[in-house]
Amino acid sequence: MTIALFMFSTWALISISWSDTERSFGTLFKRPLYILMLFAACALIALQANTRLAQSTLLAAVLMLPLTAYSLMMFMANATPGERLIGYGALDNPLLSSHVFGFFCAFWLALSMTVNPSHSGLALAAALLMGMALLATGSRTPFVATALTCAWLIVACWNKRSIWLLLSGVLAVLALVLLYPEVLSNRGLSYRPELWANTLSMVAQQPWQGLGFGAHLELFLSGIPYSFREPHSFALGVLYYTGIIGLALWLAMHGLALFQCWKHRNNYLFIVCGALLVYGIGAGLTEGGGILPRPKEHWLVTWIPLALIAALTIRTQQTQGALR
Repeated sequence: MTIALFMFSTWALISISWSDTERSFGTLFKRPLYILMLFAACALIALQANTRLAQSTLLAAVLMLPLTAYSLMMFMANATPGERLIGYGALDNPLLSSHVFGFFCAFWLALSMTVNPSHSGLALAAALLMGMALLATGSRTPFVATALTCAWLIVACWNKRSIWLLLSGVLAVLALVLLYPEVLSNRGLSYRPELWANTLSMVAQQPWQGLGFGAHLELFLSGIPYSFREPHSFALGVLYYTGIIGLALWLAMHGLALFQCWKHRNNYLFIVCGALLVYGIGAGLTEGGGILPRPKEHWLVTWIPLALIAALTIRTQQTQGALR
């Protein structure tokens, strides 16, 4: 995984040579460096103090609960009809907020499936709180991402709780369709097909190498007075900037990560991190588009899950090597 990341980053930096970006090489060089440092930091923690990696992630999830509860209470107290939960601080739109809430929703959901049954109720309650925040954002992509996460947990765990999760998921979908159908249908497809078609038409100019890391991207749609700066799909963003070659490396990273999670599914940490990655894959289907971003909420659905899985894999390989 780390080798695939290094190759993808190297290819992205090479692509600057044919990009029309106005940013300096040094500015763009820092982006993959941040991510490589994240991978290195997680790996070092896993090798030298493995329990701290899990403890720090759990601590972040616990601290997120009162913040989410506060955001929900303030939203319910002051919201007007049709308004969507945004959040506070750096969270400046519902889609970005859904990445944060969704990451921790997937975390608590995975924990409810893997911890001791006596504690699973608390984890499930935390997942429900995060799920309510996701619903309040009004974003529909998290529904797909959460459904994929549930499918991963059902297959990877496959125990009595898997059956309950499957039934609960079916009931939740039915309740959403019957009680709040407008959540799914009010905004139609939000211009996604048009944005994807326009992006692909640009990619067709240089399909193998892409337009280059940092290339200018501005999508105009008929009847819309403003432009879009993202294709609203992580995979399409990778394809636009780095072409088929970059996309192949991008998919290799995710494929290797999922393979490791499946291979080591007897370890609950891999199941939890796999759930985070699957959620991120689902969230990236219709959202995002920038590659190798600076540290921000997009890291929660791409680079943090990948870094955690890489660290766990390195730790596992070292432990197995020591036993031999």
